[in-house]
Amino acid sequence: MQSATINKNTLQVICSAKHVSTDFIARKVGCPKERVDRWVDPTDDLLPTILQAKKMAKCLHVPFAGLYMQPNDVPLKRIAPLQNFRTFSGESATDDSALYVGIYDLEQAKDFYLEICKELGTPKMQFQLDASMWNKSASVWAAMLRDVANVNLVMQFRLQSPRQFYLYVRQQVELLGVFVHCFSDVDLDTARGLAIFYPDTPIIGINADDRPPAKTFTLIHELTHILKRQSSLCNEIFSSFSQNEEEIFCNAVAGEFLVPADALKIFIEKWASLDVLTIGNIEQIAKQFSVSKEVIIRRLLDIKRISKTAYDAYSEEFHHLIEQEREAQRIARQEGATTGFVQPSERKAVDRTSSTLSRALYEGFREEYFSKQNVAHYLGISQSKVDSFFREVPTWIN
Repeated sequence: MQSATINKNTLQVICSAKHVSTDFIARKVGCPKERVDRWVDPTDDLLPTILQAKKMAKCLHVPFAGLYMQPNDVPLKRIAPLQNFRTFSGESATDDSALYVGIYDLEQAKDFYLEICKELGTPKMQFQLDASMWNKSASVWAAMLRDVANVNLVMQFRLQSPRQFYLYVRQQVELLGVFVHCFSDVDLDTARGLAIFYPDTPIIGINADDRPPAKTFTLIHELTHILKRQSSLCNEIFSSFSQNEEEIFCNAVAGEFLVPADALKIFIEKWASLDVLTIGNIEQIAKQFSVSKEVIIRRLLDIKRISKTAYDAYSEEFHHLIEQEREAQRIARQEGATTGFVQPSERKAVDRTSSTLSRALYEGFREEYFSKQNVAHYLGISQSKVDSFFREVPTWIN
């Protein structure tokens, strides 16, 4: 097979800048770690094949041609340090290579947005929210956030789905000057969300593989970290009972923001005579608030409508149902069958792309700064889907 005469010094620099291990590359490429060690070593003559080099570029999230460039020609930047609030069961020797590639992507996406603003001469987002004078109560923080972000119950109940609610809340948070974008190719157990605090334009990263209601929870959880001037990595959400005070507070703010206790108490009065709420009751509440069933049972526990024993039983049942669904999907994929609703590629692009960046792409396209091919390439969709992408974008950003 033909060897790829990549620049090994460049590969070494990319791996170092993105904190990527040779173990990670070996798993992604499907070859022994010892071989990857030799590929990365500039003093070794061994080269990957063209196919292996393409797989390597894909897992590093760099263009294949980038592996042939000179190290000084590759635009690289330092990854900001993040406080690790994650918890793992059992062994915690997690290889965070994929996560750091995702963090790097977030930084690049923000830089791309700022570059477009500069080229078009349009004002960039500016974070100015100061929570230093807010009461320390999580309920007060949630109420203040609802107020400044203009997220009220009338709007929440009017939206048709958890996805629409997520897109609306994301848009409102970005109007506060926070860059919100999704990272990909990272297991949910590794990270569901992260916050990178900058005084001018902080970043919230959300795992693209999560469900819309979980994304909304993560968004508010990470916004709370931003307001506390914290850069953080998180993998726990509503159902957990973290021992970390910061995570407990961020979860409490997110829970009260999404399902205010007073509103929940009023909503469940109709079932006051029931000793035990059915799964159907919980699904109805979740649908009303456009959140997950897991958030609802946690909020019911918070307001003492259910016991810890009941909470654990509900949680186990929901976890079992999710695992059943995942297994059915896995078997269907193996058999080549399609399962459930397949979301169009342009809608996936809307969901994972910052609303402010989407607007910048839209304006750049209108000003002929970008071609349709440029936009399609960046979003990872076909050119035929770009118009559909832009038709949906103004719904959330105008």
